[in-house]
Amino acid sequence: MKFHFKNPIPGLGSPSAFLLVGILVLGALLRFSTTTQPFTDFFSWRQTINAMMAENFCHRSWNIFYPEVNWSGPGPGYSGFEFQTVSYIAALFYMIVGEHEWVGRSVAAFFGLWGIFALYQLVRRIWDEERALLSAAVMALLPGSIFIERSFLSDPAMVALMTTSVWMLIVYLQTDRLRFLLLSGVIGTWGVLTKPPGLVVGFAMLYATLTILRRRHKLKPRRLGVMGIVAVLGLVPVIAYYLWARHLGHSYPPYHVSFSGYLLWDQGLKQWWDENYFFGRLVWWFTTALWTPPVIVLVALGVIFPFRAVDSEKRTSAVAPWLFHWWLLGMVPLYIVAARELVLNPQNFHIINPAAAAVSSDAIMTIASVFARIVRSSSRALVRRRVIAVSLIIITVSGTIALIRMCYPYAQQGYKLGLALRQVSQPRDLVITMANVLGDPIVIYYSQRRGWLLPPPPTLDVTELPADDRESIQMFEELRTEGAVWLGIVAAQQAKLERDHPLLLAHFQRVCRLYQRNPKWFIYSIKPGTARN
Repeated sequence: MKFHFKNPIPGLGSPSAFLLVGILVLGALLRFSTTTQPFTDFFSWRQTINAMMAENFCHRSWNIFYPEVNWSGPGPGYSGFEFQTVSYIAALFYMIVGEHEWVGRSVAAFFGLWGIFALYQLVRRIWDEERALLSAAVMALLPGSIFIERSFLSDPAMVALMTTSVWMLIVYLQTDRLRFLLLSGVIGTWGVLTKPPGLVVGFAMLYATLTILRRRHKLKPRRLGVMGIVAVLGLVPVIAYYLWARHLGHSYPPYHVSFSGYLLWDQGLKQWWDENYFFGRLVWWFTTALWTPPVIVLVALGVIFPFRAVDSEKRTSAVAPWLFHWWLLGMVPLYIVAARELVLNPQNFHIINPAAAAVSSDAIMTIASVFARIVRSSSRALVRRRVIAVSLIIITVSGTIALIRMCYPYAQQGYKLGLALRQVSQPRDLVITMANVLGDPIVIYYSQRRGWLLPPPPTLDVTELPADDRESIQMFEELRTEGAVWLGIVAAQQAKLERDHPLLLAHFQRVCRLYQRNPKWFIYSIKPGTARN
């Protein structure tokens, strides 16, 4: 059978082009509407870390292989994070417009818009124009996608790059043009460097390769060999970089390597099984924030609905009809080995949002077709449009509620405390901070100082103080002897200390002087500690 593949770009004056532009404009409005918000929302912790690294690239060193944080004392505070695509681009813009929250958020938002466009092009080649436009619309409206893509995170770049990589691979498989295979390899490598969960799409890429080449009768050892070489060459820099990141994180304070400590082999299967594999938290994230119940239903229907019959003339639009099912399936092995990390940092689930949008669009189209078949023929097109419109409205309404919840300034006390510390301290003063969530460096970032979190890394769980206050006192005393000058505690943590850690609070009051208090925070001046021998 001979295959003919459509032009990848619709005509500029076509209805599809107008609809696509409208979807992208809507996506932009939703993502750029709150870019000036301080990093006080759901993902405060990771956004302030990225902002710190961008700040240090701009002001201390432009070496992208040495990402630096400010919560390791006087420094240097190199940490083993992923390749800093978003924070490095943000640092370049800092040189032009200054350091503002909207810079990092905007870089992520632009990647998000590119991801919507890439998803449209991918679905258009796999299925058809209608589903491509609807997939882009669902992706533009998906609450988790909106929130993650307006946050200073690496995930929007990773998802956009990996979606583009799959798109380029499909073009290569359909046209045999080697440049698209090379583009897929380079962009895919960049995507996985930007964040390792990008590997999830490898399942979909392998499925597409075997399926399309088999249907085109080109599943030959030579072809597979060339593709294998490209894949291996793409994995080499990924492996090399993450070995370097591991070395860096183990060699410098705060001795932190991203993803470490929260994987299956770090804590054991029994502990995770006793916690029901964090299924409760997983459900909570997807029902209240990332997807919401209507999208979950659509994804489930899209997964189980049989695909429509395709006649021979349209066969090229369905050469890999189960691509997005395999994309979703790729999350399963990642969740098995990294469940705790994923539920603690749910932005990592963003990698499956393109697949969720695609299968949701297929479910909507299937439902629309069913409704259209039960009415008279003259109204079928109108019924289909109404079903699609109602579906998108439901996604929008439920997503708005989720967005309000996610954008709420949960870390506002830490933000205000950071500003207050900036006012009372000197540029070289070292601070110790306790934010609304222990381990969140928001106070240090907005203080524009360097210092430590309490408890400090490499404590296994920086979100909880030890049950024995004597351990916390010892940690604090070590930081005091390192030269800490100020202790900042948000009011919520001060109340927890009074209730659960009275010995630690009493120690603070003995070796510190209450300098300022506010309904939202407490600032203590730390008395000099005894220097280490």
